[in-house]
Amino acid sequence: MQSPCESTGASLNEPTARRGGVSWPLVIIVASLGLLSVLLASLVFMSPMDPPVPAPGSIPVGKPAASPLTVYCAASNRAVMEAVRKDYEAEFGTPVQVQYGASQALLASIGVSRTGDVYLPADDSFVAKARDRNLVASDAPLADMHAVLAVLKGNPHGITTLADLLTKELRLAQGNPESTGIGVVTQRTLSALGQWDALKAKTTVFKTTVNEVANDVKLQAVDAGIVYDVVLHDYETLEAVTLPELRDARSRVAVCVLTTSAQPQAAQHFVRYLGASDRGLKRYAEFGFQPVAGEPWSDPSQAAQP
Repeated sequence: MQSPCESTGASLNEPTARRGGVSWPLVIIVASLGLLSVLLASLVFMSPMDPPVPAPGSIPVGKPAASPLTVYCAASNRAVMEAVRKDYEAEFGTPVQVQYGASQALLASIGVSRTGDVYLPADDSFVAKARDRNLVASDAPLADMHAVLAVLKGNPHGITTLADLLTKELRLAQGNPESTGIGVVTQRTLSALGQWDALKAKTTVFKTTVNEVANDVKLQAVDAGIVYDVVLHDYETLEAVTLPELRDARSRVAVCVLTTSAQPQAAQHFVRYLGASDRGLKRYAEFGFQPVAGEPWSDPSQAAQP
């Protein structure tokens, strides 16, 4: 009498579930190992150590800093920078410490201290100065600001042209052209028209920052002051008069990663956040700036190297 094994031709040493030459327990084991590998890989990619993945279009590069970033920022950009700073800290958890002041004074401070991660002056002419001092690792344009005349709401003195400033008995405040972006762009524009010397002689006071000019007008210490249009975003009692002679007077705001940065990848991450159309530039537009077209940091060759 044949045993069951003899009748089927199977050996006691062979798997009992073999069908058509396939060992099903072995297949199940291999499949299980493959599934386990996929699960382990998923856990690795979901590690909380990785930085948050930004939405398409924001193109930040590098990782957020573990320690606070130090940003030197022109006073004219204070309102928008505070909004961007809060956004960035909420999204990435990286503290951003901002020092505000006149563009030239900030540049001098960077040069003396040899510290800081990011520099954002009011006019890109200061970026050129910083580059001449070997302080710029990389830079990119962000937005434009325009020079206007700040007056009390209703324009009580009826100022509409530069001639009004030169002929009427008015007190005028300006930003110092040696230290402020607004002073630089005003002098540059009116010098080309041959009008700078006359306006300089008519100026009652030169201020350290453009915000101080607006404050003087608000407090009626002067009758008018030349400021950037975006500065008036925070002054409800003031309005802007666009003088024909200053219609083309604008400053290009650019941001730099500094060579003094001890964490250049993190600094690069922040400045790319500033230049992202759905992050920083969105805020700049909300505050009345004219953002540059396209993503200014889209070219990887412009990035600061670690």
